[in-house]
Amino acid sequence: MENTTTIAIFGHKKPDTDAIVSAIVMQDWLAQQHIKATAYRLDNTNPETQFLLNLVNISVPPSLPDLPQGQAIALVDHNESGQSIANLNDYQIQYVIDHHKLGDLTTSEPVYIRLQPVGSTCTLLFLMYQELALTPPKNLATLMCGAIISDTLNLHSPTATAQDRFALKQLSNIADIKDLDNFAKQLFDAKSHVEHLTDLELINSDFKQFSFDKDNNPLHIGISCIETVNPSQIFARKDALQQASIRLKTQSNLDYLLVIVVDILAQQSWLIASDDTQNSFMTQVFHSEMQDNLLSIGNKVSRKKQIVPALESFFAER
Repeated sequence: MENTTTIAIFGHKKPDTDAIVSAIVMQDWLAQQHIKATAYRLDNTNPETQFLLNLVNISVPPSLPDLPQGQAIALVDHNESGQSIANLNDYQIQYVIDHHKLGDLTTSEPVYIRLQPVGSTCTLLFLMYQELALTPPKNLATLMCGAIISDTLNLHSPTATAQDRFALKQLSNIADIKDLDNFAKQLFDAKSHVEHLTDLELINSDFKQFSFDKDNNPLHIGISCIETVNPSQIFARKDALQQASIRLKTQSNLDYLLVIVVDILAQQSWLIASDDTQNSFMTQVFHSEMQDNLLSIGNKVSRKKQIVPALESFFAER
């Protein structure tokens, strides 16, 4: 980067809508305080995010370039090094805005950190605007509505809070969105149009890696969530997705790789089968049986609040 005083803002690898929008919005939040910043992305955007950006005629943030050591950065929608850029400690973290569990970050100096258990990072950013008596512009308010709806499954996810409902109502007024349910339907329809994606691209469209402790040894687990209003379309590809996930698990040196299909409308989820070792393990974690290469995990629709805690609880008991 030519100007090392400019803060580079980015979300996690394999970004979802909240990660991309949060970076764009935080650039504006800082700009309104006369702080130079640029939003970037670490990977390609998914169909839902692209639909939302096209809706308000905002370009996709550029890919993060090679950063000089000591570059000022801001992390949004993540705070675990495994989900971020390599050699994270080589850079000067100045901001962390996130709604996930506390990760493994350390800093040499005090930084602005905002971690709260809400449904979307964009909810936190809206509260940050309010606290400084600032207002996001209409087009960014539209993006923020989309991010909150996406991350909370239109406020039906167990991650949704009163702050999310408040933020979505206020932002929809700024964005002049009259029918939020119809807006959500458009987003979820766009999210579900994945015919053009390869099996690997579909798995990677919303994919995160986590480390868990089992018998004082780290377990590395990847979790892919495929949210859709048309689960039968995904189930038709389950055998191919199974094979792609096994290849990706090996290539990424993961102990396990979960591919979870979430029916947005029915609020139900299924785990696609993997190899025999993982299948046996996951039937124990989720107390269910594999049938036709699918493991029903009921109403566990939130990776953050339901699936990751289920894994943590299972390992803690052994």
